[in-house]
Amino acid sequence: MKKKFKIEFKKQLRLAIAAAIGFLIAFSWRDFLFDLTRTAIIKLTLMTNVHFVGFFSAFFVSLVGVLLILLSSRLLE
Repeated sequence: MKKKFKIEFKKQLRLAIAAAIGFLIAFSWRDFLFDLTRTAIIKLTLMTNVHFVGFFSAFFVSLVGVLLILLSSRLLE
């Protein structure tokens, strides 16, 4: 009984960690895309430094998030 609980707990914990990190990734991309779209509507320009920083930030958060999901999956096997 305890072994089944422990296995199910680790499974659910992995899922919760992946969902939380996925939400963080999606939220960071949302900010970047909204800022880019708003600026594109106001001015038809190419990416400015502000947009590059937003893109880089969203990409970095995505990369770290994927690594954390992989790490948590390995640790909680």
